[in-house]
Amino acid sequence: MNTMSKRMFILFHGRFPSEKAASLFAAKSAEAFVLKDVEVTLVVPQRRDVPPLNPFDFYGVKHTFGIIYLSIVDLFGKAPAFVAFWMSYIAFSVSSVLYIRKTAHPDDVIYSNEALPLFFTSFFHGNCFYEMHDFPESKMFFFGWLLSRMRWVLVHNEWKVQQVLKKFPKFRGKIIMERNAVDINAFNVNLSKVEVRKKLNLPEDVVLVLYTGHLYRWKGVYTLVDAARMMPRNVLFVLVGGTEKDIIALKEYAKDVQGIMFMGHRSHHEIPLWQAAADLLVLPNSAEEKISAFYTSPMKLFEYMASKRPIVVTDLPSIREIAGDDTATVVAPDDARGLAAGIEMTLADIRGSEAKAEKGYAWVSEHTWDKRASRILAFVQL
Repeated sequence: MNTMSKRMFILFHGRFPSEKAASLFAAKSAEAFVLKDVEVTLVVPQRRDVPPLNPFDFYGVKHTFGIIYLSIVDLFGKAPAFVAFWMSYIAFSVSSVLYIRKTAHPDDVIYSNEALPLFFTSFFHGNCFYEMHDFPESKMFFFGWLLSRMRWVLVHNEWKVQQVLKKFPKFRGKIIMERNAVDINAFNVNLSKVEVRKKLNLPEDVVLVLYTGHLYRWKGVYTLVDAARMMPRNVLFVLVGGTEKDIIALKEYAKDVQGIMFMGHRSHHEIPLWQAAADLLVLPNSAEEKISAFYTSPMKLFEYMASKRPIVVTDLPSIREIAGDDTATVVAPDDARGLAAGIEMTLADIRGSEAKAEKGYAWVSEHTWDKRASRILAFVQL
C-alpha cells in the first residue's frame, strides 16, 4: 500500500513535553513515522503541570506531526498520586475513544503503549497496534484480552517476547520484536573533548565518568555513589538528570563524596554534549526490580553507544540483549566494589575500551528511529 495515503494516531498518556523517557519516545516515534510518509497525530492529555515549552524545540524533532491535547480530569497536585493518575488515565481513555471515533478513518492505524486507551478504542476501531513496554504479570487475564483485540503487537525485548509466547502462543503471528532506538546524527558532536568541557564549564584535568538519566533507586545510582567513594581523587563522577526530589535524596546520600557533581535535568538536545565530554559512560542498573532486570530496553544505553565512548554496564538480561562483553565492560549489579573495579579496568585499557565502543556504535547504527520505523511499517504493511 502507498504510505502517502496512510494516517497514524499515537496515543500517549503522559506529560508532553517532559523529562520522561516515555515522552521523548513518543516524539521520536512520531517524527520517524512522518519521515516514512505517514501522516501522524500525537494524542496527549491536557495537563496543568506541563511546562510552557515548544515540544519540537524541546526534543529537537521536526515540526512535521500534529499534536492534539485532550481534556482529562486533572487532579495532579490536588489528590494522592495514585488517585490522580487513575482519574486522568480513565478520562484520557474515554476522551481518546471519542476523538478516534470522530476523527479516524477505518484504515488508519491507532498506535500506543497505553493499554487502557487502546483497549477501549479497539471496540470501535480494527487497526490497533499495541507496543508493550511493561510486562503486567499480575494482570494476565486482561493482558490476554487486550492482545486478542490487537491487530499488531510490538514487544521491545527478547525476554518479554519469550514470556508472551509462552503464555499466549496463539498470538505469535501478530507479534514483532523491535528494540528502542536512537538518533545517531544527534550524537555526532564535532567538538573535541576539551572544547566540549570548556563549553559546559567542566574541569579539563580529571577523568570524567558520566551518568545520564533519572535517579530512581532501580537505576543503580546509589551503587554508583558507593563506587565513587572508592575511586581516586582524579576521577570525577558527573550525574546529569533527575527530579528535584530525587536529586536532594541522592545528594544527602553522597554528602561525604568529594568527586561527584549533580548537574540536574538538562534538555535532551544537550545530552550529546555531556556524553561527548566524558571519558567513560556508566549504566549501573539494579537487579532488585524486574523493570530493570527484564522489562526495560533502555534508550540511554542506545545513546551511550551512539556517543562512541567506553561504557560500563551491569550484567542484566535487559542489558545483555543490547551490550555484551564485546561492546562494553560488564560488571555484577548492585556491587559497588565490582563497579569501581570495572570502571578502573576500562580506564586502564583505553585502546581496548575504544575498540569495544566502535563495535557498539556499529551495532546501534542498525537501531535508529528511521530504521525502526521502516521495519514496523513493513510489518503492518503500510
